Amino acid sequence: MRAKKSIFWLVIAALFVFSNTQANVNDEAILSEDFPIKLSTYGFFDNLGEQRPKSEVLPYSLITVLFSDYADKDRFVYVPAEKTGNYVENSVFHFPVGTALIKTFSYSKRINDSDVEKELIETRLLLRKHDRWETLAYVWNEDQTEAYLKVAGKTVNTRFTDAAGKIRPVRYRVPNKNQCKECHASGDSIVPIGPKPRNLNMDFDYPNQTMNQLVKWSQMGIIDNYPQTVKPVADFTDPSKDIEARARAYLAINCGHCHSPKGSASSTGLYLNYGEQRPKQLGILKPPVAAGRGSGGLNYSIVPGNPDASILLFRMISDDPAVMMPESGRSLIHQEAVRLIHDWIKTMEDEVR
Repeated sequence: MRAKKSIFWLVIAALFVFSNTQANVNDEAILSEDFPIKLSTYGFFDNLGEQRPKSEVLPYSLITVLFSDYADKDRFVYVPAEKTGNYVENSVFHFPVGTALIKTFSYSKRINDSDVEKELIETRLLLRKHDRWETLAYVWNEDQTEAYLKVAGKTVNTRFTDAAGKIRPVRYRVPNKNQCKECHASGDSIVPIGPKPRNLNMDFDYPNQTMNQLVKWSQMGIIDNYPQTVKPVADFTDPSKDIEARARAYLAINCGHCHSPKGSASSTGLYLNYGEQRPKQLGILKPPVAAGRGSGGLNYSIVPGNPDASILLFRMISDDPAVMMPESGRSLIHQEAVRLIHDWIKTMEDEVR
């Protein structure tokens, strides 16, 4: 009888340990060089399909976001306990080993006046290993119950309801690992793009309160101290903001990671990163390094006052894979951004100061 009781309590203890392990984020999976096949292995979510995160996984948003064929995005950050990200001026935080940046792409389809169906497409991870950042993409199954690792990428044909209520088809492309590197390359390294202090400096509606994200991150120990003078970027969708501030914010998040001195398009000499102030490097009356289809027979990246003569706008309007910019991550034209950049160029002075 005593032996049976001992076995019973051993089983209870084992179940308790197992349940506690499952309740936490799987730090070993984040650091492992054997990449998990299933997204659920990481343990980021209490409910995977509903994208309801664990208490130590914090949702966040950006003021101005990267365009990805009108996909919606849910972002989350996880930093291991007792570790902290450090402030870096004009850059993303320097996150510690074991950090995970999680981004789920989805589309919404209106079923009727009151019901909207959300389709999860992929979840991308940026994992801070001991010696580097690693990019991984997980594609969701049809049942929306699990996402599976796709190193080679995938094409997903689907539909979504746009802002005007129209159903639109989209040929969504999940990037392969090389395509991830195109955007996230900085010199010889892979780095995050979005979570810069200036792009996080906004209020966020958390389940129990609304709070500035930098304040929340600091309170949770995700980051250390940061300058209180951090100025937020403009929301490119907000017409009340200065048009140049909106245009520069949009170009920085969508183009500046490649078009920068350390980006994959550094050889072009066209720098659209947020801190660039030199007119020629910003494209004003700058001829292309190599003429070809991408230039559309035009002479300069930006012709002040003349959007139709500007290569920058020509490439944004194109949906030809050999011409369009950005090269990866879109098959549709971002109409709202095209109008913004068109109007910005139109308002420029004819002579560069």
